Amino acid sequence: MKKIIFTAIAVMGFVFMNAQENIIKVNPLAFLGGTDLLSFEHKFGAHTSGSVGLGFASYKLGGYKYKDNGAELQFRYYVKEAMEGLYGGVRVGFSSGKNTYDSAGFFGPSSGNSSLDTKFTTIKAGVKGGYQWIWDSGLSLDLNLGLGYTKYTYKYDSTVDAEDIAFFNFKGSSVGPNFGFALGYAF
Repeated sequence: MKKIIFTAIAVMGFVFMNAQENIIKVNPLAFLGGTDLLSFEHKFGAHTSGSVGLGFASYKLGGYKYKDNGAELQFRYYVKEAMEGLYGGVRVGFSSGKNTYDSAGFFGPSSGNSSLDTKFTTIKAGVKGGYQWIWDSGLSLDLNLGLGYTKYTYKYDSTVDAEDIAFFNFKGSSVGPNFGFALGYAF
């Protein structure tokens, strides 16, 4: 994961040095586990752009903890002019994280020996369409809706007897809608 983050930072640094038109955006919905919490979009041509996104999520509810880190790449085609207006595009992403459930700690103090840890990885691909506004001040708003395919793997790692909960090791996939909005600054 560190290699992905460092690579994304290096790419963004190179693009900043040669940039003509860029947008830095924040997607608040990504705190729920998205891969585009912070993204950087760069204009490639008259109608095209690409973006790199990084995301993380972390929360705790009683004895349940959730952590997720990921990255995403997008390519967009704008109908009239790159970076502004109606667009369609494709995206790919990767994330990994961990769910921890402590049955004793969920409703009271933890006993320290009844935790259930499940590590997961996801690979995502999909299409998305949306509309992006850029105002004279440089502020931007991006609203989008898409359809995505997600392949995921869960790996059980726990102090609880593996025979009792072997079903926590599984692989699967899903297809579903995704919605996003991002606030940003164009320069």
